[in-house]
Amino acid sequence: MLKWTLVFLLLSTQATAEIGKVTEIQGSGAITRESTTIDGTQGAGIESMDTVSTENGSMMLEFLDETRVDVTEHSRLVIDDFVYDPKTKEGSLSLTAGLGAVRYASGQIAKNNRQNVKIATPTAAISVRGTDFMMIVDEIGGSMITLLPSCNTAGLCVVGEISVETDAGQVIMNQAFQTTVVTSSSSPPGTPLIIDLPEDQLRSMLIVRKESPYKAAADAAQPAIDVLGFDFLEYNDLESNALDEGIKGIWATDLDNTSYFSDALGNVLDRSLNDILQSMKDELTSQNAEFFAQKTYGLDRNTNIYYDENGTQYTISRSDGSDHYFSLKLSQQTGYTINMVQGDFSNYGYKAGVGDSTISIMQSN
Repeated sequence: MLKWTLVFLLLSTQATAEIGKVTEIQGSGAITRESTTIDGTQGAGIESMDTVSTENGSMMLEFLDETRVDVTEHSRLVIDDFVYDPKTKEGSLSLTAGLGAVRYASGQIAKNNRQNVKIATPTAAISVRGTDFMMIVDEIGGSMITLLPSCNTAGLCVVGEISVETDAGQVIMNQAFQTTVVTSSSSPPGTPLIIDLPEDQLRSMLIVRKESPYKAAADAAQPAIDVLGFDFLEYNDLESNALDEGIKGIWATDLDNTSYFSDALGNVLDRSLNDILQSMKDELTSQNAEFFAQKTYGLDRNTNIYYDENGTQYTISRSDGSDHYFSLKLSQQTGYTINMVQGDFSNYGYKAGVGDSTISIMQSN
């Protein structure tokens, strides 16, 4: 009995051990642990199953394996699980971004056991291959995921690879600033597109890594970084491990309270990040408005279009007297835009779900 009691105590101690801490905070933030709420102050410890949330503020978290997570304003992050052995530098990490914008930068676990890193949003699962990315989640779980490069002050930028998966499909992104949108877990991720942003907005999305952990040396050696001068598409060296040189102490983003960036550039970063978040949220709002648009099920007497869903298929049909008739049964694995012309009747841009497929029906007298 004593043996089993000791084992239980050891397991309980490990389960509630501190797995990281809040390294920077601006504004207001909190950590919820079971029924207790802890102020998100600098140096506050974090544990598995904690929920980190912000209001008018942002928090920087650093885990024991040197994984770095930035939680921006009005955001929520759940730490589902974290296990790490500093001797072997192996373990597992599971995070869920529930709302807002969260930036992730890989640590030792992703470097040595990338299959054990599980990052999720309410609608998508993300697999990581030693890289950095941003997740933006709206109020109903719609997600936008952007792959980010990491650049040092010498101008060397490294781009890794992530896969974004839902119940209906998967996409792989390995080019800087590739972005996919996921509207629901039952819909496939959108085709990855490289976002086109002005230089100041690109800068605010970059996670810039210092060449040295010593601030004075970094300040003295810092050249200007011409982000748009890099050809990210030419980078193809995914087999090299950019994390071999170590990770801790090399971060610099808009959450860092240092003089690594000038005050003027810091102000630009703040404004630009807000612009990026707003533009991405606007896009998600548009996507979700389209996805959840109210449909008239059955026969719409105004258009004479019949519409129905049975769980796996969309059914769309229309009859224009005795001369013209069509009936479509379409898989719900994707979405469709239907352009229809029957005699004197026309309807362009009729939507069934959200997707890239277009169907045109032309029936003339």
